[in-house]
Amino acid sequence: MKKNGVRYITTTAMMTAVSVVIGIFCKSFLNFGAGVFRITFENLPIILSGIIMGPVTGGIVGLSSDMVSYFMSPQTYPPNLVVTLGATVIGILSGIVPRTLVKKKGRTQIIVTGVIAHTVGSLIIKTAGLFQYYQWLVLLRIPLYMIIAPLEIFVICILLRNRSFAKLVGYVETMKKQEAIEYIHSINWTFCKPGLERIGELCHKLGNPQNSLKFIHVAGTNGKGSFCSMLSSILSKEGYRVGLYTSPYILDFNERMQINNEMISDSELAEITEKIKPIADSMEDKPTEFELVTAIAFEYFAKNNCDYVVLECGLGGRLDSTNIISTSVLSVITGIALDHTSILGDTVEKIAYEKAGIIKEGVPVLWCGDDIGAQGVIKEVAKEKNAPLFVADRSTLNVKNATLDGTFFDFDMYQDLEIQLLGEYQLVNGVNVLNAVKILREMGIAIGEKGVKEGLADARWRARFEVMSKDPMVIFDGGHNPQGVDSCVKSIKRYFGEKRVVVLTGVMADKDYGYIAERISTVAASVYCVTPDNPRALDSCEYARVFEKIGTEACGCSTVKEALSLALERAKKENTALICTGSLYMYGEIHTILKSC
Repeated sequence: MKKNGVRYITTTAMMTAVSVVIGIFCKSFLNFGAGVFRITFENLPIILSGIIMGPVTGGIVGLSSDMVSYFMSPQTYPPNLVVTLGATVIGILSGIVPRTLVKKKGRTQIIVTGVIAHTVGSLIIKTAGLFQYYQWLVLLRIPLYMIIAPLEIFVICILLRNRSFAKLVGYVETMKKQEAIEYIHSINWTFCKPGLERIGELCHKLGNPQNSLKFIHVAGTNGKGSFCSMLSSILSKEGYRVGLYTSPYILDFNERMQINNEMISDSELAEITEKIKPIADSMEDKPTEFELVTAIAFEYFAKNNCDYVVLECGLGGRLDSTNIISTSVLSVITGIALDHTSILGDTVEKIAYEKAGIIKEGVPVLWCGDDIGAQGVIKEVAKEKNAPLFVADRSTLNVKNATLDGTFFDFDMYQDLEIQLLGEYQLVNGVNVLNAVKILREMGIAIGEKGVKEGLADARWRARFEVMSKDPMVIFDGGHNPQGVDSCVKSIKRYFGEKRVVVLTGVMADKDYGYIAERISTVAASVYCVTPDNPRALDSCEYARVFEKIGTEACGCSTVKEALSLALERAKKENTALICTGSLYMYGEIHTILKSC
């Protein structure tokens, strides 16, 4: 609670008065014992004051309540400076303990606070002060306070768990990360109609935090995440405060929103989710999970005053939640291929139209793809929006060295650039980012050569031809659609030549798994199929039969652990690499198993 204003003074006076009244009431009216046996609960508001308003206020309430009690009832409360000191110490400790021993508000904080405050203030200091009156009988206070202290702590827990009371006194116990994530995942999105109405209403009720931010908006079938990671890394190295919003996450939910490569903290995620929850719950047409997460990200980036936000679309573009932004600094479309055809359309032209929906009036757009049909659609939309269209130029790319340790290359004005991200497509993504940097520089955004070099070299992105283990060699690539698997196969051939590899794979049933199997078969000596942990997953045995029909040895496994064990054994036997590819839902389990080996 902020220590200013009428509210602070009122609360402090109220706590003091309550402590005095409780003490006098228990002794004079209820006659709960006398002397050393006196049962009273005047410490309760003192401890409460310390927890809510800090050690100084807690000490003031302890001191003032004891002194006022002397004046109001001198026979009941004979002056004793040591006892007064004890009451003051109880208030001080109640404010210090939460800040030194307990990181988060909650019952643990209250229990630790109550035990320490009572032990030091009541049992040690006050007992010493009362010794002159009762001598060794004063030790009888110990069993008495073993009853009083738990009762006070219990009452405080009940009071602060009550939202109305907590709000009244300025103490609100924040949602924990797990509670926040459980709430986010509890949102039912299955039958929600696509559109920007829900995210628009939610952001409006939040005060439209997105309107205070500058965005680089990125859509595309593949390569969005890697592009965003590299560009945000470059801008961060240049000294800007850069927000990064991506999906899905690989290991930790917090990966989805970062500032200068630091994930959102658990406490801030919980705090913002708690702020948004009552707004979302009050909406007649409730937001989807992705809409909720997008709103959380906007609030997070605005709260932390980001200079730029690199914003990745979730699905499509035109009706994607991220497209609630009114404008952007630059729109980027990394490429178009057939994916999510049941939602976005069954041709690249239809999908291109959806992706082109992120193009804003007068805002430059960078097209990084190769499909002529898709480019035609994007060109038409850009023309309608008076948006300057730039087509990524990769003609001056010169690859100097490409190994599993990294790629060195020259491009345009830059010499000896390095990217640690592997895969043939990551080199393309890197050059696309450099095209974006050129546009941003022409717009007056300061980006130097040093920032470019360091940003590209430091960029990291999980599950995209990522070396998870070198001995044995295990690589994970999240290629799960035709374009993605084509890129994965090209990368395998680049790094391993004609040597065949062992493949562990699992896909969703709504993917073109027949084509995926055909492409994997061109580089696989043997295949181990799994069923990813998702209701939409294709059964491993059914997937294995697809491989067998085209002449590739395959085995359907019941668990990822079984498949990984068999695949590793086979890769070692044939002295080759193990490539894990397909659904990102496999990554976490494979990562955990390999880490424990």
